[in-house]
Amino acid sequence: MIEPVPVSVVIPAHSAGATLAAALASVAAQTATPAEIIVVDDASTDATALIARGHKGVRLVSLPVRLGAAAARNAGLRAASKPWIAFLDADDEWLPEKLEKQIARITQEPRTSLVFCASLEYAPDGRSLGDTFRQGSVATGSGAWKQLLKRNFVATPTVMAPRALLLALGGFDEDLAVGEDQDMWIRLALAGSLAYVDEPLVRIHVRPQSLSAFRPADQSRFLLPMIERHLRELSGRLSASERRDVMGERLSNAGRIAFVHGDFMNGAMFMLRAALIGYRPLASLVTLLKAPLAALARWAMQLVPRRQTAL
Repeated sequence: MIEPVPVSVVIPAHSAGATLAAALASVAAQTATPAEIIVVDDASTDATALIARGHKGVRLVSLPVRLGAAAARNAGLRAASKPWIAFLDADDEWLPEKLEKQIARITQEPRTSLVFCASLEYAPDGRSLGDTFRQGSVATGSGAWKQLLKRNFVATPTVMAPRALLLALGGFDEDLAVGEDQDMWIRLALAGSLAYVDEPLVRIHVRPQSLSAFRPADQSRFLLPMIERHLRELSGRLSASERRDVMGERLSNAGRIAFVHGDFMNGAMFMLRAALIGYRPLASLVTLLKAPLAALARWAMQLVPRRQTAL
């Protein structure tokens, strides 16, 4: 009999009855069997708990009221007993060799504080949307925290990290409604070294109600203040130009995302802030001017078939 690997799988789930079974099936199909699987039911109103109990080897942790993703993951961390934690969201899936290849990587790199892999996104109709981060560059090693400050390239269902370190860092910040994962990856990167398996071993299903769904106000309320806090705490390890580049990149990215989602007011605000701090001011202003024109062109194109049909 093959011994399970020393990994606790932590799956936060809120009313995930439609997807949890597939997520658990992907864990059961791993070529390296995890030692334990913990589903944290975040006060679901559907059959989530029943589905979790129906899967062999699953331990259910039930929260009495809905507390959110950070608190649910922290509850899973406390309940876990194995030295490594692998995170999976209840609406995503792993490919069979995910854990096996990550275990091999951390065996090769003992100072690893976080190991992750590539992932592919899928639309509700099953269409592949490609790489989660659009094949952007990935940083590894002990200096990866600088790049994580600028932009996130770590998807939560791809992560495996040491339980003791996660707990020593205080777990996920439960005051962050979103961005609690990015905050943790930065803190883990500061505490050790990042390792990467350069293969898409996770399927992420993009749904309007998912935790990763974009909400314009989240950038101003949670993500940007979190990055600003890190910059203050790391001021002695970053130059003024590095701090400017971090905030500029974050503001520009927030602006581009807002524009894509039709939020021109916030998009313009973010791009203008990036320009005012001196981060690629010309490029920021060009984006600020082009985005509304591009949106207007898309709107006009949508009208063309309607007019033809009317004729």
